[in-house]
Amino acid sequence: MTAPTHAAPLPAKTQTLLMLRWVLIIATSYLLLFSGRGAETPPSIGLFVAAYFASNIVLTALLPRIRSQHIVNTGIVLFDTAAISFGLSLTDNISNDFFVLYFLVVFLGALTERIGLVVGAAVVSSIVHLTTVSQFVGVESIVQSGYILRIPFLFVVALFFGHLVEEEARTREQMRAEFLSTVSHDLKNPVGVIQNQAELLLDGEAGPLAPEQATLIRHIHASARHVTTLSQNLLSAARIDAGRLILRPTAENLRHVVEAAVWFARSASDLKQISLRFSPDPDLPLVPVDPTQMERVVSNLLDNAIKYTPVGGAVEVSIHRMIGHLALVVRDNGPGIAPDRLPSLFEQYRQAGAHNVAGTGLGLFIVKAIAEAHGGTIEAESVPGAGTTMTVRLPTAGNRPAGEASALRRAWHRLRHRTGADSTTSRSYSAARCF
Repeated sequence: MTAPTHAAPLPAKTQTLLMLRWVLIIATSYLLLFSGRGAETPPSIGLFVAAYFASNIVLTALLPRIRSQHIVNTGIVLFDTAAISFGLSLTDNISNDFFVLYFLVVFLGALTERIGLVVGAAVVSSIVHLTTVSQFVGVESIVQSGYILRIPFLFVVALFFGHLVEEEARTREQMRAEFLSTVSHDLKNPVGVIQNQAELLLDGEAGPLAPEQATLIRHIHASARHVTTLSQNLLSAARIDAGRLILRPTAENLRHVVEAAVWFARSASDLKQISLRFSPDPDLPLVPVDPTQMERVVSNLLDNAIKYTPVGGAVEVSIHRMIGHLALVVRDNGPGIAPDRLPSLFEQYRQAGAHNVAGTGLGLFIVKAIAEAHGGTIEAESVPGAGTTMTVRLPTAGNRPAGEASALRRAWHRLRHRTGADSTTSRSYSAARCF
C-alpha cells in the first residue's frame, strides 16, 4: 500500500500571481457590469464574469500538476489578454478604463522575471486591444483621436519592469552561486582530510584493522564521500543553471576515469554488502572528455545505483566499444523505476526511486547536462522489481558530427571568455577532482 500523496504548497511567487489575477478579474468584471450606459446587462456578460472567476479557481487546482513554469506564465498572459479583449467586445463601452486592465497583464508578466515575456505581453496586448477597439470605431477614428498614442505607455512600463526583474534575478543568481561556492570551498578542506585519512587507514598504512574497525572506517569514508558529492552537485547545478559549466576535454582512456569512481564507491557498496563489478571491453579507444566532469557522471550514477540497491544486491559497471561511440553502462538489481516516472527522471530535483530514500534530486540532472555537453546522450531502462540500467553514450575522437563539434567549441570559447578561464578556476577544478 502506498501512502497518500499531498499536494505541495504553491511557491510564494505563484501565490502572488494568483492574487494579482483576482484583482484583474474583479476589475474587469466591475467595468463590464457597472460601467455601461444604463442598459440592462446582457446574459453573455454575466456568463463571461462567472467563467472568468472560475478560471482562477481551476488554475489554482491545476498549477501543482503542471511541471513547466514557462508554459504556465505564457499561458496566463495570453489567456488574460484574450479574456479582457473578449469582455470588451461584449459591451459597447470602450472607455479608457478598459485600457488600464492591460497594464495588469504586463504586471503579471513581470512576476515571471522574464523580460521577453514582459515585452511580449505588451506587444500582444497592444495588437489585440487595437484590433478589438477597431471593431467599434474603425481604424481612422483610432488614429485621428490619438487613441493609438497611449499604446507606447505599455512598452515603457514593460521595459521598466522587465529591467527591474531581470536585474533582481541576476543579482539573486549571483548571490546563490557565490554562497554555494563558499560553502563548497569551506567544506572541501576538512572533509577532504577526513576522507584521505580514512583511505590511508583502509589501505593499512597504520597497521592491520580488525573487522569491526574496518567497518567503522568504511562508514566514515562513505559519509565523507557523500558530503563531497553533495557539495559538488549543488555547485554543479548552480553552474549549469547559470550556463557556466566549463569543460576541459583531453584525450582520455575512459577505463581509468571509471576505475577511480568505482574505487571511491567501494566503501558505500561494502557497507551494504553489494557486489560492485567493473568489466570494460579491452583496447578501448581514447575519448575527448573532461576527466573531472566525467568522473562526476560515474560517481552520481554509482551513488544512485548503490542507494537504491538492497543489501546483498549487485551493481555492474561496464564500458562497451560501439561503432562511433563508447557506451558506459551502470546496471543494478534494485526495485526499478515506475514507467510513468521515466520521462521526468533527468529533471532537476526529481528523485530516481522511492521517496522514502533521501536525496537532492540533482544527480541525474547533472549527469545528463555533463553527458550532453560532451556531445553524448543518456538513457534509462527500468523494469519495476527487476532493476535499472543507465547508459551514457559518448562519441569517440573523429566520430563527433562536424556541426556538433563546431558548436561545442564555440560554447567552450564563450564560457571560457565569460569566466576568464583563470588559474583560480583551474585550481578549483583540480582540487575538486582530487577531493
